[in-house]
Amino acid sequence: MRRRLLLHACCAPCTTVTAPHFREQGAEPTIFFYNPNIHPWREWKHRLDTLEGWAPGEGLPLIVDESYPIEENLRMLLGSQPRCTACLSDRLMVTAMRAAKDGFESFSTTLMLSPYTDHDLLREAGRRASEFTGIPFEYSDLRPFYHISVQLSRQAGLYRQPYCGCVFSESERFNRRAALRRNQEGRSAGVAGATGSMNS
Repeated sequence: MRRRLLLHACCAPCTTVTAPHFREQGAEPTIFFYNPNIHPWREWKHRLDTLEGWAPGEGLPLIVDESYPIEENLRMLLGSQPRCTACLSDRLMVTAMRAAKDGFESFSTTLMLSPYTDHDLLREAGRRASEFTGIPFEYSDLRPFYHISVQLSRQAGLYRQPYCGCVFSESERFNRRAALRRNQEGRSAGVAGATGSMNS
């Protein structure tokens, strides 16, 4: 008999590889969407809608925690260094507690697929949540298969988000793009100036 596993999902694309992985390992995953870190709400809703549209076709049950405590989440992240520690700990602890409440035999997360996740922090957050609830945390390093999730999600026409979800991540992404644009503009101005000097 397959073991019941509660699989925290950040989005549909990362689930395309993670859920089949656990099925191959003898588990029957149920998807759990709990992501209060995702801002703005419109982004949170877009990811949830994509997951709700995709999961039934894959035979994956879906549990949704619709709480959206934005102020509490921001206070938590602002008080944590590094921020990702608090974010991962919160999502995995809530997943483990839900797994214990609903009688699941283990829990895991699609975040272990991402090459952008700090896997040391992820494993530690899973270990603490497991220790607190008594529910085993199942971890596999699926980063080598990230490119497959990109291909599968594109084939399925799934929405792929450009950032992890938190407002700080989006700010950092914007600042990197702005800095790159300024550098490119600076180089272009330098080339134009040099060309003008040569022609004078």
